[in-house]
Amino acid sequence: MHSPRHRLAALGCALLTTIWTAAILPAQDLQPPESLPTVIRSNVREVVLDVVARRKNLSLVTKLKASDFTITEDGVPQTIRSFRLAGGREARVIAAPPSQVRAGGPAAPAEAAPISASEPSFVSIVFDQMGADSRQNALAAATDFLDQQFQENTEAAIFRLNLRLNAIHGFTNDRAALAAAVRKALNGNAVELASASANVLNETDYTITGSQTGISINPGTDLTKEPDFSMSPASANPLSESQIAVAAMITNQRGMVDDLAGMKTWDALLRIIRYESVLPGRKTVLYLSDGLVDPPARHDFVRTVVSAANRGNVTFYCIDVRGLTLSTSNGASTGLMKTAAHTSRTQSAALSSPSAAMAQAQEMDQVDQALSAHVQLNMAELAEGTGGFAVFNTNDFKKSMARIMEEVRTHYEISYVPASEAYDGQYRKIKVTAADPSLVIQTRDGYFALPELNGEVVQPFEMSALRLLSNGPRKDFEFRAAALRFKPVRDGYRFEMSFALPMASLTMLQDGNTHKARVHATFLALIKDAGGQVTGKVSREIDREVPDEQLEQFRRGETIVTMPFEAAAGKYTIEAVAMDPEGKRASTKRISLVVPKPGESSVSSIEVVHGIQPLGAPRDPGDPLEFAGGKVTPALSQSSSAKAGTALFFVVYADRNASRTEPVKPRITVEFFHDGKAVALAKPDVGSPDELNSFPILQYTKLPAGDYLARVTVEQGGRVSRESTSVSVIP
Repeated sequence: MHSPRHRLAALGCALLTTIWTAAILPAQDLQPPESLPTVIRSNVREVVLDVVARRKNLSLVTKLKASDFTITEDGVPQTIRSFRLAGGREARVIAAPPSQVRAGGPAAPAEAAPISASEPSFVSIVFDQMGADSRQNALAAATDFLDQQFQENTEAAIFRLNLRLNAIHGFTNDRAALAAAVRKALNGNAVELASASANVLNETDYTITGSQTGISINPGTDLTKEPDFSMSPASANPLSESQIAVAAMITNQRGMVDDLAGMKTWDALLRIIRYESVLPGRKTVLYLSDGLVDPPARHDFVRTVVSAANRGNVTFYCIDVRGLTLSTSNGASTGLMKTAAHTSRTQSAALSSPSAAMAQAQEMDQVDQALSAHVQLNMAELAEGTGGFAVFNTNDFKKSMARIMEEVRTHYEISYVPASEAYDGQYRKIKVTAADPSLVIQTRDGYFALPELNGEVVQPFEMSALRLLSNGPRKDFEFRAAALRFKPVRDGYRFEMSFALPMASLTMLQDGNTHKARVHATFLALIKDAGGQVTGKVSREIDREVPDEQLEQFRRGETIVTMPFEAAAGKYTIEAVAMDPEGKRASTKRISLVVPKPGESSVSSIEVVHGIQPLGAPRDPGDPLEFAGGKVTPALSQSSSAKAGTALFFVVYADRNASRTEPVKPRITVEFFHDGKAVALAKPDVGSPDELNSFPILQYTKLPAGDYLARVTVEQGGRVSRESTSVSVIP
């Protein structure tokens, strides 16, 4: 693709404060049929706990019975529904069916048929950014883990967190391949990490076939090893589900980058949890880092991550890879705590002093900052809250890695149906105790009592948005929303649900003490099929602080958010809402979406380019608006300037039936029509396919003021695809 840089510069770009880059098309004021009410199910949900019991010498205890355990939720005793030793040979159902439990009926012990001990177990090894010395320790820790005996049912995947989550290798039990991926994750540069992630995404996407009810994977899903997955459905082959989960994690990246310290990490961990929750069996995350920062004033988000992990049966083990240090590992925390303590001691003196009053007002802020800076406490909270443990202050990881693998292989699985059916959004604290008080018990900390929507847990910040949608249309301010079609997948297409909201529409409360303003917005969209049933949900919460001196700049900008989703062929209605929580204001919008049959089109939606930003990192393979030349910001109104010229951006996807080693080069024609007459024509050179086997195209044209129809025609492999859009060129 050839696009002169001076032409791109001529496009110009008004100030655009981008929190997440997105593609936006004008929302269409269509009149879809009246939507059915959205059903949020507050059904009783079984809680499953992985429980590890050890003696004080850390030896595992594997001879316990269900009667040896007591479970409470917010202090209320719970009736155990099922109990088994994972890794053992039998399971015993020791309680009545859920209906009887909810009615308060007695638990009648009963023997059940043996359950196979070979249920799958998935381990995600995640490396955060770290220094050179820490990388050596991380390599030693990961090597010690991979040296452990892998059971046939245990697989691992390698990830690197570097502004975005890079999948270095998908799930496999080939330890040689995993060891090579570990070295790449720790020593590879940003380009190599992005390339590895693109390879995993490309390989997974192109080998998935079938329908939502019967997804299959052909041989070749694993880049290094090619196990014979045959053509078995996902329900019978959980490894297929694991590859789909990895692809989804790579794709959904736009919400990860935030300039609040620590937010990117917690958001990345939440995405791992979200996509691995659908996998069967036990899920384990080894998080190796220099420390985990708890973002100030956002501990609610941390609790959300812990709750999501516990509901998804995901256990974290956090490894501080700084090793032994001469100075304290929490110097920042110690200093802040000392400052707060000094302030507290001087409270009784000089109460009339303005400086003392100011110090007292800031005391709680200092304490909060100290707790946030205590990176080891944060790692322990995540690990212990999800049933794992954290490893600190050591350069010898062998024993800890052996202990982790021991718990992956052998643990008790206990389930119960909560005695309370009230899904009020409160955090339910879980406590498991053993009859023998000398035993040390590891299990999950608790979860938010939230309902489900289409089988997916509703997050706390989504509740208000869902209530607004159920109350009917509302318009407190203007915003744009659109679903942009991109890559063909399975039985439909991948879309980007896009929102654009002027920052001036948000209420930005300023704090006189910190001299910062809070920027807080939430976005949610429900995708409903022709029958009014919810088939998908995407949402995002933005919550950040802006220094006072930057506030005016932010107010002149725009908040842009995109969230990927997939939809099968058919007709849909999208109900979208944008909220200003601080100002208690919101607006809703309803748009229609028609998804073509898979294979009908090999060209994406067409976007008029508003501007192009240079890439600060290698291309994100999960973001279709990024290409080698930069990151595209589409014109929100599909309009351009006659003086600057008109640039169109779209992506052509190679024929999926063609050879990936020698793909058929598509022929592309771009035409502009005015009053039904062709006024401009171009045939851009597509160049070579990118790492995703696609062809991003940027076509620049000078047009006089007026209204036009832009049409793109793609010919490849004997098929013809066309896509059109309206373009308004202003003087």
